[in-house]
Amino acid sequence: MFTLIILGLISWFTYRHFAQKKRQADRRNWRVDYRDTPIRPLTRRLPWRDL
Repeated sequence: MFTLIILGLISWFTYRHFAQKKRQADRRNWRVDYRDTPIRPLTRRLPWRDL
């Protein structure tokens, strides 16, 4: 009986660990990070080198 309790606790902690990893991966995949996009003003003068 003691062995079943130990195996149940180990499996419960393992399940929670993998569930937390899945939630973190879902959060990372569905999050929109606006800081990754370069922020440039709309009215920007072109430098002479670009012409």
